[in-house]
Amino acid sequence: MKRLLLVSSLTTGLLFGVDELSNVLSGERNQLFDYQKEQTQNQTSQLEKSWISPVVVQYTKNYTTQFSETMDTAQFVISVDQPIFKMGGIWATIKYANALGEANEIEIELQKRQLITQALTILYNLKKSQLQLDKLNLLIRNDELDILIQKESYEAGLSNRTLYDQALLKRNQDITSKLELELSITKLKNDFKLLSDDDPDTIALPHFGMIDQARYEANQLEVKRDELRVQEKQYNHYMTWSKYLPELSVTGSYVDADINPLFARSATGLKEKYYTYGFKVTLPLNINSYHDIQSSKIDYLNAQITLNEQKKAIANEFDMIRKRLEIIDRKIELSKDDAQHYASMQQVARDLELVGDRTNYDTEIVTNTLKVRELDQAIYKYDAQLELLTLYAKVADAL
Repeated sequence: MKRLLLVSSLTTGLLFGVDELSNVLSGERNQLFDYQKEQTQNQTSQLEKSWISPVVVQYTKNYTTQFSETMDTAQFVISVDQPIFKMGGIWATIKYANALGEANEIEIELQKRQLITQALTILYNLKKSQLQLDKLNLLIRNDELDILIQKESYEAGLSNRTLYDQALLKRNQDITSKLELELSITKLKNDFKLLSDDDPDTIALPHFGMIDQARYEANQLEVKRDELRVQEKQYNHYMTWSKYLPELSVTGSYVDADINPLFARSATGLKEKYYTYGFKVTLPLNINSYHDIQSSKIDYLNAQITLNEQKKAIANEFDMIRKRLEIIDRKIELSKDDAQHYASMQQVARDLELVGDRTNYDTEIVTNTLKVRELDQAIYKYDAQLELLTLYAKVADAL
């Protein structure tokens, strides 16, 4: 870049912490995001252990009238059928759960940052609109002074009525713009109430600094999320593949049961309490296995393409923001140049007023125009903050 960015102060990072920025949202919205994160963690933990089969505890009581008298038998069974080898399926299940959980947590963080960004955007636009309102008040005052000047000139026969009519039209246009701006300010305040419990007029706005491009691209939350989505699809592909491969399971049960009366009458040597254990190998044969595996593979390949496209979009977005900041810097410089000229004109107007060559109308118009240029500089700086705010919303360690 040719020169340092004036509006960003070249601060690497932001001057406010994430907790402070979160406070701009209402307590209910922050609580909602906390619940969503807790729910995601619970779902991840549940999915991570989904390969562990439950231990089945069963108690039954049966009655029969097969014999001369009604007989009853009871049975208590604890059994387990646990896969211990699924050709990588167990490992893939754990990895899939972790990747899915982390991706969902980042998605929640992005949603939270989006709301914070929305709230801060409203606040910056409110500050900007209030400055624009001050600017319009000055312009309207200049319009009124110009009307007086044109009226006196017309009455003195020094100008025609066209200039007077133009001055009246300009004032009416500026008054209309002021009314529209006041309505816009009211709407912004109402929108802010939907996101926050705080008074927008009392909140101290954060100051955002420029972020290094390498840091911006390396710590993108959207990229981190999409990288995890790629891993998620990859592990899901492994899981899908393993569903159609041999599975080894151990089985076992503990039984405490009354002996069947029919067996009890013979010398069988049966036990009421006993164990059974063993193993089994399962190989599912499914006609749709190939299509199922291919479908999961395509999901994985699509996720990779999405990730690559996201990286390109992020690099382009940074270039656009930097270009817009350079333009804003240029606008500020031009406004400063104008302010210097009007400051010189202000002194000249005062001198001419003292000798009677100009009225106090001319001096006030120049003074007001100088204030307008100073307000323009402040407005442009809020434009720059709005640009920089978009960087915060997506960079993981920009706080």
